[in-house]
Amino acid sequence: MSEVGELAKITYRELFRRLYEKKMPRPNDLAIGRVIRIEDHGIYVFLEEYELEAYVPLKELSTRFIKHPRELVKLNQKIVVKIYKMRGRLVNASLKRVLPIERQKKLLEWRKLRRSLILMQQMADELGVSIDEVIEKVGKPITEYYDTPYDGFEAAVRWGEEVLEEVGVPKEWIPTIYNIVKSSIKLKEIILKRMLLIRTLAPDGLARIKKALLEGQKIDPNRIEIEYISSPRYLVRIKGYDWKETIKLFNKFFDVVKKNILKGNKWPTEVSYEELEEKKKGKRKE
Repeated sequence: MSEVGELAKITYRELFRRLYEKKMPRPNDLAIGRVIRIEDHGIYVFLEEYELEAYVPLKELSTRFIKHPRELVKLNQKIVVKIYKMRGRLVNASLKRVLPIERQKKLLEWRKLRRSLILMQQMADELGVSIDEVIEKVGKPITEYYDTPYDGFEAAVRWGEEVLEEVGVPKEWIPTIYNIVKSSIKLKEIILKRMLLIRTLAPDGLARIKKALLEGQKIDPNRIEIEYISSPRYLVRIKGYDWKETIKLFNKFFDVVKKNILKGNKWPTEVSYEELEEKKKGKRKE
């Protein structure tokens, strides 16, 4: 029995159907297939999302010439196929028409859905409700905004409980669900480093700088750290999970600091920063 089968009380196929309300594949759809039979003329695969059997002819296995399917696949191997013809419940699929980037994306989606199912079963057990209710009130609302429930759970770990509330998860369930995903999903944290350079001839320069840095840190005190190195250098660390968003937070911090330093300041003053990442060395002046 699979890990999902051991922990969850419904099948992967049932989860897929309920989340996306798809009973049958359509031409050009990608699907996860398990090789169940290998013949001289092609292979037969079981499509897990639809519980259907699909046929992949020899000519649709590879762009290069092969004499037998066993040169490419093995029995019970998981593969990604593209549907190209439907005749009732008879499905023709192709392996060679799947682009590498499509294959990677589909496999990642498949893994995320399986993880989603395990997490939602844990939520159901913790909340004392059925897995069906969790899928209906948690999984489906999240997939209105994200590709899979797991993507929504990751977003909640990144940005907080508000993500769950915004997509429509029942408010009374949110603390329990958030605790489960926060303890189960470990995201790789990144740290953006910038060296602030602040010079001013203002008589109250030191007090002005201190106040400006504190005002900037108030934007997000849990993610912004400031360390005094030596005049005029201050090391700023911004914690996050996404480079673009983290850079955006630093820019907001920098704008607040600069505004407070220059406010009512008629004395010669410079506020700038250096990027400390290896690929972004240099100095920016604002």
